Amino acid sequence: MKRCPQCLFLYPESDVVCDFDQTPLEVIDDAEIDRATNRSKSRSKALPVAVLIGLIVGVIGFAMYYGLNQQTRKTAAEIQPALVTQPQSLPSPAEAALASPSPTIKPSPSPSPTSQPSSTKTAHTRATSDPISTSGPGMGTRQGAKPVILLASGGKIEADEAWRTKDGVWYRRNGMVTLLKRGQVKAIVTR
Repeated sequence: MKRCPQCLFLYPESDVVCDFDQTPLEVIDDAEIDRATNRSKSRSKALPVAVLIGLIVGVIGFAMYYGLNQQTRKTAAEIQPALVTQPQSLPSPAEAALASPSPTIKPSPSPSPTSQPSSTKTAHTRATSDPISTSGPGMGTRQGAKPVILLASGGKIEADEAWRTKDGVWYRRNGMVTLLKRGQVKAIVTR
């Protein structure tokens, strides 16, 4: 066998130079090859041993956690006082006669529904899944005309609706409402 002294890659006896760095190959004996392969075998044995040790440590850790958790629950159950209901004794008739009556609160009469003034109105709200109209007044679009937003980058967006606010230009397309910043929009035209 031959070996490259630069990259340590092994070649057959028939090769003369390294394929990678064009360095002339040197002949090595079988003892060096055995030492190189034994090192790789010892490394391949280390991996399963490391995995086994990791698995054992994990099982021991889980067992400790589970045991401490169960011990904590058991201790908490022992410390918590048992709830025992004791029968309450009824006062004797003599004690009941001596006890002063407690004051009672009488509710004030509530006004009848007809006595409310007729000027009071209740605000009602209604939830709906109908689309919200976001077009503002003065859009100046013809009926059925669709706005086209000309972008400062040269592109264009065909929208269902478009309107300007202090934040920028809002547009709706296929039910999605999006904001474009003022610097992104060159103009809005209608088709």
